[in-house]
Amino acid sequence: MVSEMKTMKAENEQGPTAATIDQPLTAPLAETPDSIAIRRALARLLRKRVKKFVALTPELRAAANPKTVHDVRVWSRRLQQAVSAFFPKPRSGKVRRLRRTPRRIRRMLGEWRNCDVLLEMVARQQRRTRSEAKRRGWGFVSDYLLQKRSKEVARVEKKLLRRDLGNYAALAQKLIRRPPDESPEILMQRLCDSVQEAWTQWQSALSRAQDTRAVNDLHAFRIATKDLRYRTELLYDVGHRQLKAQLRWLADLQDAIGVWHDRQVLDQAVAEAVARPKILLNELPTARILLVELETDRSRQAQDVEKIFRLAIEHPEYQQMESWSENTNSSRPTDHAKDAGLEVQGNDK
Repeated sequence: MVSEMKTMKAENEQGPTAATIDQPLTAPLAETPDSIAIRRALARLLRKRVKKFVALTPELRAAANPKTVHDVRVWSRRLQQAVSAFFPKPRSGKVRRLRRTPRRIRRMLGEWRNCDVLLEMVARQQRRTRSEAKRRGWGFVSDYLLQKRSKEVARVEKKLLRRDLGNYAALAQKLIRRPPDESPEILMQRLCDSVQEAWTQWQSALSRAQDTRAVNDLHAFRIATKDLRYRTELLYDVGHRQLKAQLRWLADLQDAIGVWHDRQVLDQAVAEAVARPKILLNELPTARILLVELETDRSRQAQDVEKIFRLAIEHPEYQQMESWSENTNSSRPTDHAKDAGLEVQGNDK
């Protein structure tokens, strides 16, 4: 998470100073940079993100570093948000393809990423325990995950062979050279509306998760947090430097929910590994040990969820985002989010 913030900072430091906005977080949206500066800033960001995504994706192979898989997914989100910001609705088929490709590649990498993360978690469990029986049990989980990862890598490699990223980059450059014609008020209002819309969705997801504590609702809150963070990051990228503290809060929150999510996925992997007939029939003592480990981990989850909610609600930046949202609503002349907005990403991974 810290490396992502450093990457974002380095990217922004190379951006145009003409697009910098230093007004307070709740200042009227009428005080915006000129249309040319904003469009150039967005075009520069979009080109960088296309370049980064297209450069990283061919590195996806069986021996790839887990960080590479993670980085492809992160940059796919950034690229998707930049495309949505640069090209308002209604979008042509070519623009929709520009958005669709990184989303599809990110989703196909979901299980691969999970296996990489879980293998690291299992390795830590093996290093921490002094019990040979426990190390043996985690070894069975590791073997299961390695088999699953091998299948996922083969599936992804097969699908990637059908992706022509050279043509994708060429299409992106062609479309970027023909930017949409928008006034500065509409362009900046649309970017702000997209963050306000994500904030509203985030609050709804938080409320549902608090009410139910259900895994599916907590997962939806995790996705809403990602969406809010990356939209806010885009607004920061085009000059709203005063959003830095909010971005740091959202990054910390995303990290906390991500830890909870990874433990959920690990519990699922342990259950699947133990449920194999070979383990149950031939390694029953080991299966019992893993089930005890699983029960211990499940008993701690309620405390972890409460920590997430406290970080979400009690942090000072929560009120800052709330104030920003209220000001955006009060100063909005028309509903640009509805007419030409950036839609919520939906059930992303």
